[in-house]
Amino acid sequence: MDLDEIRELIENKISPKLYILKGEHYGIHYGESKNTPINKVLITLDLSLIAIHYAIRHKINLIISFYGLLHGPIEIFDKTLVNKLNLLSRYPVSIFILNSSFISAEGGISDLISEMLFLKLDQTFNILNYHNYEIPIGRICYPKFYLNQKTDFTLEMLIRRLRDNDIIEKIIYVGDLNRKINKICIIGGEIFKLEYLDQASNLGCDCFISGKFSFLGASHASDIGISLIQIPFYETTCLALKKLSNMLSLEYPNDEFIFFQHKNPIQLYK
Repeated sequence: MDLDEIRELIENKISPKLYILKGEHYGIHYGESKNTPINKVLITLDLSLIAIHYAIRHKINLIISFYGLLHGPIEIFDKTLVNKLNLLSRYPVSIFILNSSFISAEGGISDLISEMLFLKLDQTFNILNYHNYEIPIGRICYPKFYLNQKTDFTLEMLIRRLRDNDIIEKIIYVGDLNRKINKICIIGGEIFKLEYLDQASNLGCDCFISGKFSFLGASHASDIGISLIQIPFYETTCLALKKLSNMLSLEYPNDEFIFFQHKNPIQLYK
């Protein structure tokens, strides 16, 4: 395959360009932009020095990363950025950035969380981007019951489903564990605004799942009577990227796709 072919697949189907949010880096971020032969692809959460070292050492042609090299305007060329650029210059490699488009995409992070929790999709949770285009950033879901389950579906049951996946050590939540849950809003990634809580509540949701929320968000959720669950961004995003790697391997069986996952830098003291 060549770079144009996989770029077109990503931008139109896997992680649509239409779903980007204001100020985000998306698409070809570094290197050649077209007609480049691709046979080894590295998929990673971010462009850490460890990931870039791995890519250069294994002669990767294309890196697909959730996050880019930059997270805002360049005010100074800091040492870490210069080191990364020096490494990238040693071997011809291109970089494609997904960013929050991969949260909204079919089969992306929000979808993955709903599948993990064995939930039934009702509708997408849409927000407007800076072009006034509706982005399906989240999912509105109903609980699906396990066989022989006859009691009400509670917040504690939903949290236990997360723990059953064996990827999450601690779960932060807001609300009464015994409260019945009827409708759930999921937004993957680290995107959170108070207005999303209000929008979800107006859609009849009594639980909101996100990769991040603030104390103010927790307080507001308590005021409007909606439960909150913070689902770790690192674990769920890595699972979604691993799933993407497997899908691309099936799409291009003659090329090599490697999912690179280094240790989560955020640690828990036990």
